[in-house]
Amino acid sequence: MFNTEERVDRLEVAFEQFMAQTSVITTRLDTNLTRLERMVERHIAHAEKNAERADQETHDLKKQMGELGNRLGTIVEDMIVPSIRRIAREELNCGAEKLFLPRATATRADGRRREFDALYVGEKAILLNESKATVRPEYAKEFVEFLQSGEFSSYFPEYLGKTVVPVFSSINIPDDTVTYLTRNKIYAVGMGNEEMAILNKAEVDAARN
Repeated sequence: MFNTEERVDRLEVAFEQFMAQTSVITTRLDTNLTRLERMVERHIAHAEKNAERADQETHDLKKQMGELGNRLGTIVEDMIVPSIRRIAREELNCGAEKLFLPRATATRADGRRREFDALYVGEKAILLNESKATVRPEYAKEFVEFLQSGEFSSYFPEYLGKTVVPVFSSINIPDDTVTYLTRNKIYAVGMGNEEMAILNKAEVDAARN
């Protein structure tokens, strides 16, 4: 049997060994935690860098798509506008040309500005054209709402009282959109067999007369 003094000595030795082992474990744990923190920091930095790159790539892609859409819209307008001039004069009875604006920008008295794709001012009537590179139902709806609002005269007060002949044009107009335009007495102009043509002339003529 150990006496009290020997037991104390053994306890001290055991405690010192425990403390030494604890110190080693703590040091290793601190080292591992430090390594883990550095790994997490690197992963976070890498993720943030990738996110920034992705955001920049998304921004660049949207910009390119916007530029492409603008170019496509310009190409379509360049194809349609000359035909609008002919159609206004020869088919929609707007009369001899007094003024033709292929891309008109007008400003209201309150400072609000709006762009118009083509405006033909004839001796008998004014043709107001809305062109779209691609046709969506909301585009036709917005044009109808603009016409019904009577805002046209606020942009062009000099033409107040003149007959306005509305035209919605594109290379290809779906049948359901043509039907919608017809119901609202708007001429639909799209690509015919060889050239741009009015797709609903007889129906709109009958509704307007």
